[in-house]
Amino acid sequence: MTSPSSRIRVLRVTTLAVTILAVEILAVGMILGVAAVPGRGDENGGVARPSSPGERRAGIFGLEAPGEKFAYVFDHSASMSEPEGRPLAAAKRELLASIDALGESRQFHVIFYNERLMVFAPQGHRGRPIFADDESKRAVRRFVDAVDAEGGTRHYAAIAAALRLSPDAIFVLTDADARDDLSEDEHRRLVRSLGTSRCMVAQLGGSEGRRSPRLAQLAADSGGEYRVVDSPRPDGL
Repeated sequence: MTSPSSRIRVLRVTTLAVTILAVEILAVGMILGVAAVPGRGDENGGVARPSSPGERRAGIFGLEAPGEKFAYVFDHSASMSEPEGRPLAAAKRELLASIDALGESRQFHVIFYNERLMVFAPQGHRGRPIFADDESKRAVRRFVDAVDAEGGTRHYAAIAAALRLSPDAIFVLTDADARDDLSEDEHRRLVRSLGTSRCMVAQLGGSEGRRSPRLAQLAADSGGEYRVVDSPRPDGL
């Protein structure tokens, strides 16, 4: 039969062991950067991931959309070099500024197009998400710097490729006119592929009105926006 004094010693030893275990768990949590604070877990009882600094929305030329994943689809046809390379230079500045503002947990894709596609696919990211961390931002800057204005304009393949990535928003930038607009069939096929993606279209050439009516309609069909933007002017004007 166990004496009362023996039971007290066992209880004290057990209590001490539990206390030591609790201290060890707290220490491990501090080493891993996880605070054991009630009420900060997720709905499944896990630890909530801290939010990333930076924007949860993106934009170009005054067009903005919220989301976690964005695709930028930019025209680099020969006309983007006229006059004096300013349209393409302005497009590049706007693109990089938008990506720089993204928080590192946001995802992005970049497609430049003329009759063909130039897709940003850094080494090690093929088929994988591209997060807006410092390494990806440096890589996309090198990619963008290497893009020249050349060739004609074909919107369909570039927008279709972006839709296959299922982004929250697609930002399209072009200076093309109605001669290069989507065909009726291309427009219908893109509408069927929209899913939940919004198309935000910036059209360079503000003095000439709606230059791409079907691109404008695609933006409306997706719940997005079409905006005509003034062509870049020489510095100082």
